Amino acid sequence: MNQTLMFTTTFIIQFIIAMEMNFIGPLAPYLADYFGIRDSQVILFNLGYSAVGILVPLFGVWADRYGNKRLISYSLLLFLAGSIVSGLAPTAIIFAFGRILIGLGYFSLSGSLMSYISEFIDYRNRGKASGILRTAFGVALLGSPIYTAYMTSTFGNLISIYLPISILAAIAYILLRRLPETEILESSQLNMSEFIAILRHPRTVKVLLSLFLVISAPVNMFNFLGLYLSSEFSLTQGQIGISYSLIAVGTVLGIVVATLYSDKIGKLTFSRIAFTIMIFGLFPIPYVGSVALIIGLAFTFGFGLDGGWTAYQAYSSEIQPGKRGTFLSLFYTINAATVTVYSLIGPLLYDLGGMKLTTGVGVCSSLIALIILFSLSKLPA
Repeated sequence: MNQTLMFTTTFIIQFIIAMEMNFIGPLAPYLADYFGIRDSQVILFNLGYSAVGILVPLFGVWADRYGNKRLISYSLLLFLAGSIVSGLAPTAIIFAFGRILIGLGYFSLSGSLMSYISEFIDYRNRGKASGILRTAFGVALLGSPIYTAYMTSTFGNLISIYLPISILAAIAYILLRRLPETEILESSQLNMSEFIAILRHPRTVKVLLSLFLVISAPVNMFNFLGLYLSSEFSLTQGQIGISYSLIAVGTVLGIVVATLYSDKIGKLTFSRIAFTIMIFGLFPIPYVGSVALIIGLAFTFGFGLDGGWTAYQAYSSEIQPGKRGTFLSLFYTINAATVTVYSLIGPLLYDLGGMKLTTGVGVCSSLIALIILFSLSKLPA
């Protein structure tokens, strides 16, 4: 098993799907103008993208039954097709359709990548493996805002943004063909009894519920931060891109720290500490009148969020070791469900109470999630 090739390939895949996922927030003012829609409606581009993520349990069962590598291959092709459609989209409807295809690829890949790696890396070192994937996410989060700002100002169209990630997707597909397949469980099938059996474990329910609550914070904050900076502080698209990239430095730092220390001090313990930091960074954001302070607080928020997520994902990968693909698909189904819910109600919340209301919802959800995390027991180190 060539671990260098495995990590290189999964890094590229995680990087491109994270890049695309992070396009919408920084591009919100540009997309509103490009397609002639209201600013708060831009988040609706996440609706179909995330709604298809509810199908991820089916992909998880397929991963167990037919192999993770095969599922990753098909999902990567869906992502590639969606990227081309979105880049060439002349209308908002076609762009939204392209993002549905991308969403099918994204949510399937998000769960199957960690599941694939987990088949070849033991639990004691899985925090580092998760850290590599989250590093790709962090680098994408760091580069995406500057990348989109440069491309839109230089070329003024969407294909310039989507063509490079389409090329990387094709390269990753070629590399993937050289990797081995995971163990195939022919008995795995999609049925309610299997999911009920998984959900009967109290710790499983707590993990999935806490996941929904934790994700509520970044969905509500990052989706509207660009609009908030534009409307309240008159920042340009380029300035918004720089702001998001500075914030992303906190994300990268959190991932690096989690990668180095979560295995040593315990994945669950690290998650608790990091998510506490996240809450302290989030709460004051809508109450300060300085862009520099907002960026600093959002930097702290990103550090806690992605540091905690890195450790928590590694912790969760051993909740159901016999059905890892199925459980991690549920893990990302909750992710999709959260984005879907707030894509529907987010514009209403923002129109009613602005950044204070959307941030307040995120803080309250995160506090409840933290209480749940402190009630969880530790897995063996």
